Amino acid sequence: MVCFGWFLVFVWKRRQSDPAKRVLTWILATCSVLYLSHGLFFTVGLSHIMECVWTLCSLSVYPLYYCYICRLTNTPRSYLYHIYFLSPALIIAVAKYFYPEEGEIARKVLFCFQVFLVCYFGIKRLNAFDKKLSEVYSDTEGRDTTNLRHLLVAFILCSLCSAIVNAVGKHYFAQSVWLILPPSILFSTLLYTLSYIGYKRQFTIVEFVNDSKEEVNPVEDTDPDSLSQKIERLMKEEHFYLTKDVKINDVAREVGSCRTYVSNYINQVEGCSFTDYINRLRIQHVQQLLLNNKNEKMLNIISSSGFSSEQSFYRNFRKFTGLSPAEWLNSQKTGIN
Repeated sequence: MVCFGWFLVFVWKRRQSDPAKRVLTWILATCSVLYLSHGLFFTVGLSHIMECVWTLCSLSVYPLYYCYICRLTNTPRSYLYHIYFLSPALIIAVAKYFYPEEGEIARKVLFCFQVFLVCYFGIKRLNAFDKKLSEVYSDTEGRDTTNLRHLLVAFILCSLCSAIVNAVGKHYFAQSVWLILPPSILFSTLLYTLSYIGYKRQFTIVEFVNDSKEEVNPVEDTDPDSLSQKIERLMKEEHFYLTKDVKINDVAREVGSCRTYVSNYINQVEGCSFTDYINRLRIQHVQQLLLNNKNEKMLNIISSSGFSSEQSFYRNFRKFTGLSPAEWLNSQKTGIN
């Protein structure tokens, strides 16, 4: 019911859906059929054709999940491209129709193979995408794929449980409905979480491509020393880092250079990504405010420091200081005493 309920929600909102959400809709449809097959197996049993449908669906979930990751992190391709990922599942399902025993063995082998490939390449792709984001945005919250990466790790753990279930066989769990409840609840929870994250996510790859486009300035400053001075003045004197949701193209536009030169300067001279560079300056600014305006409300300090949210502020404060704001203030008092 969880999968089917979310499937209806995504179908209802299909006109406002981006390509990634459309793939997620297919995942939910596949999982709905998969759970229906489970229900039929543990009640009235499955016909041979339904066994083949179950095989097709069970071997399609992970490839579709990888297609979803691809749609999140890369410019959209034709939907026919996804057939390439789904073709092994279709071949095994057809093979099982004609050769049931051999097809079942092939299904188990392919499933384990899929889990490894999807998890390995999925996490690799998500990490690479988040690294690209950190070179474009000062605030990656709501844009990065941290939640999906954690969820993919959770799916790995669930896959181990699923592998055990597959090794034991569904007939063993048919002895008692209570045996099948724990894995069903676990997978339902994960699928609900995936659906919720996908539904709430508004940032798309198209937006990233537009924001990361190289802007051509009338006069581009390619002199490293001059560029360094301009960036230093922009940040240290004009406090441009306090601008909310500032992007690297905004900095490049202000100093009369291109994004690539600014990015190279920050990477090589400052030794960090654009995101870390901006947020490190913001945290230094906050530290001064905390020391000089001890009675100022924290919300006012956060708002005036360029952070998009409290969560972003506290996460970055701990990242650069290793402490919470209260702990850091106490450490400063201790140092003074």
